[in-house]
Amino acid sequence: MNFIKNFNIISLGNKLFLIGIFFLPSALPISILFLFSSLIISFTKETPNILKDKLNYPLFVSIGLIIFSTINLGFIKEPNFISNYNLQIAWINLFNWIPAFFMYWAFQIYLSSQIQRVKFSQYLVSGCFPVIVSFILQKYFKLFGPFETLNGLIVWFQRPVIHRYSGLFSNANYAGIWLALVLPFSLFLLQKSEPKFRSRLITIAFSISISYAILLSASRNALLGIFITFIVLYGLKRFFVLTSISISTFFAWNLINPMIKGEEFLKSYFDQNFLIYKLININFFAPPRLEIWRSALSRIKERPLTGWGPSTFPILHEKYNEAFSIPKKIVDATHAHNIPLELAHNFGIPLAFILITTLFLILFRAIQSIYNESNLDSNLLLNKAWLASTLILISSHLSDITYYDGKIGILICTLFAGLRCIGNKKI
Repeated sequence: MNFIKNFNIISLGNKLFLIGIFFLPSALPISILFLFSSLIISFTKETPNILKDKLNYPLFVSIGLIIFSTINLGFIKEPNFISNYNLQIAWINLFNWIPAFFMYWAFQIYLSSQIQRVKFSQYLVSGCFPVIVSFILQKYFKLFGPFETLNGLIVWFQRPVIHRYSGLFSNANYAGIWLALVLPFSLFLLQKSEPKFRSRLITIAFSISISYAILLSASRNALLGIFITFIVLYGLKRFFVLTSISISTFFAWNLINPMIKGEEFLKSYFDQNFLIYKLININFFAPPRLEIWRSALSRIKERPLTGWGPSTFPILHEKYNEAFSIPKKIVDATHAHNIPLELAHNFGIPLAFILITTLFLILFRAIQSIYNESNLDSNLLLNKAWLASTLILISSHLSDITYYDGKIGILICTLFAGLRCIGNKKI
């Protein structure tokens, strides 16, 4: 009886949550099992508090609009263009959206204190070890997959490499963004680590490995994430100093390389290294992306209030372009490559406006709390890391949508849950 009386179910939920975060990048089904269990436990205690937060009210409205848009697609105003569309796909794709709200609410109880957020950082960064290993296996051992276990529930893709590395992820952009979102927390742990040589060495190795894997992914948004991380964590002045030192070191090392020297080296490097090509050709507004945005806008005008329903972008974009007089050359795309346009296309402009505005209010209140003069203490670096990671996901979703990858989608919900806790000053 004493055991039952002293048993803390929220403590159990917190442990399940952390285990789920650890397995998130490498074993998604196992992660979901632990995270779902922690979610259920959270709602046994946290439900009344959800109603107290006024910023949750627009989220309730958003859920209603998302469901109504799906109902409208199949039962009220079915578009002629998708009369042969399998409505089950639309209903199934609600799972891309509705669970996100519940994870955002549920996980706040596990991130409400600074100690909990430090623990989260440790488990998140530690969980990246298999990701780093998968990059090493691709790069240096030419070990390609896919590798499956548990009857295909867990898959490490390990795709054959042409120019870009993706590790266990299905896509190099997904891999790059995941690592970019984790990098700020890795640098936080580096500065927080114990002065013991072994602890320092492990955290330094992790930070360097994550940065190197980002470079191997050659993801533009992930590369931008490195810049965002250093600017937010260390400020512009230190960022420029670190950048100058890195560039100088890079060229100095290669100019003294006995194998290749001077212009010959540069020509060879630029010809062969796809990463450098990507760096000097960064263009987030390249014509293919503009064509995709025009495609989305052409249909948003047709159904501005309710949208076309979840998961309808690919079929309308690829099969019914002529009906909307959009570009003759169809650029392959499964989404709008811009989260406001994606939301407006699928669920209508009101939903996109309400949801994006609410997320920015959460971000704004967190920034106010982070840079409050009374809060400039030991908590600042972790809160800055949280802010940097959030800014990376926001900036990346202006030109791509990695949210649809289950691992990244769950991490995004978790980051906003922690951001709301920071904004509430629960430190």
